[in-house]
Amino acid sequence: MYWLPPQGGDILLSVAVFVTKGSGELLKSPFYICRRKGFALHRLIAFLLLCSASGLSAAPPERSVSPSRQFIIFGGNRILRSAVSDAAERTKSKVLTLLQMRDLWSVPILLNLRRPQANVPEIPEVLLDFSQTGGGLKIQLDLLVTSDFQPAVLQREILRAVLLEMSYRSLPSLPAGTPYIAPPDWLIDGILTLDNESPEILEGLDNAATNPPTLKDLLSQRPTLLDSPSRALYRACASALLRMLLERDTGRAQLARYIADLPRSSTDVLAYFQSHFSWLGSDSGTMEKTWRQNIARVASERRFALLTFTATSEQLDECLLTKVAQDRNKKNSLTLDETVGTSRPNIDRMSAKKLAERLMLLATRAHPLLRPVVVNYQLAAESVARKKRNGLAKSLANSKALREKIAARMSEVDDFMNWFEATQAKTASGTFRDYLHASANNDAIPRRRDALSVYLDALETQLQ
Repeated sequence: MYWLPPQGGDILLSVAVFVTKGSGELLKSPFYICRRKGFALHRLIAFLLLCSASGLSAAPPERSVSPSRQFIIFGGNRILRSAVSDAAERTKSKVLTLLQMRDLWSVPILLNLRRPQANVPEIPEVLLDFSQTGGGLKIQLDLLVTSDFQPAVLQREILRAVLLEMSYRSLPSLPAGTPYIAPPDWLIDGILTLDNESPEILEGLDNAATNPPTLKDLLSQRPTLLDSPSRALYRACASALLRMLLERDTGRAQLARYIADLPRSSTDVLAYFQSHFSWLGSDSGTMEKTWRQNIARVASERRFALLTFTATSEQLDECLLTKVAQDRNKKNSLTLDETVGTSRPNIDRMSAKKLAERLMLLATRAHPLLRPVVVNYQLAAESVARKKRNGLAKSLANSKALREKIAARMSEVDDFMNWFEATQAKTASGTFRDYLHASANNDAIPRRRDALSVYLDALETQLQ
């Protein structure tokens, strides 16, 4: 600091404030205070202290290190960081157990927990940063923690970061700017739903067994672009595919090699997949055939849980479309309902017997309310196979009427439960989460009621 003597009662000062950075380097920031009468020295000192304090770097945010020391969590409070650390370790442990591997991590994963900021409203909910620094690879996951933050999102993104580290741990010196190959979505969904026994997954397996997507579409599909029903089907197919791979004796080792070779994968996802799992077939046609056969088998093996009311009703309708007879002139094929109401039909005993077997299997997993109806149709099919049709028309008519009454009552129950959750329940079931996040007009989110907001809402309604 330089101080020149007063001239004519005024003070002319030239001040140089030195501020240190964290590395110890000096920064020189000149301030000139010229010809200000009556400038007190204590005010000057206070001004210099204020400038120096503003130039100092802010204190680093608090951090926590996970037990394996791979995850370094920044931000939030200690309780939040502890919960995130526990979730990250459990997710990594699930992957290591699945692949039967030891924990040989080499690249730490930074988890940055951020809060919403009013001056930066466009902060994304999740941001994965993978880059090359002077010290090696850097994997940083920025998470925006809000009141409605979903733990499933945290688990999914941590799993993505763990698989990314497993893929690139053998390539620590990538050229700067090299794009990275993200872990495939089917693998992430398959790991998360491998042991999932929710009705959505089991129902999706049943749908996939009858009409599975092609293997190529499954491997290249982007699930974020799917609606809720298609998303459930995709998750069920991913779970079935991963289960198929792990059933092989060398399946876990092949899957580990598949993950490690992702940085060197080609754009042809099906060819890259076949190069690591050659038992599926040598060409695309054979692979698709093997895929269809195995997904039907996996779906049948996991059919140990009861079906929902809707799934039971759909499978019953499918069974009742089976043709079990022909009319007297052998021109039209007849279903079970049509057979019992036709005079002297030509019954196909083998088809009727197979229908009875399908209905018997369906009865073991049918919804409790529809099980008597399914059993009644099963007994009717067995009687038709023995060519005994006395009294079957009335019995099936009663079953049809009972089924319609149950369906009407179930519809009323669903409407009541939806109303109760929307207006009375203090906690949400999660059934409508996807809809609420996708809906543009989300009434569950409180809206602003100031004059400008009300006017804009009214204008938006008129323009729709």
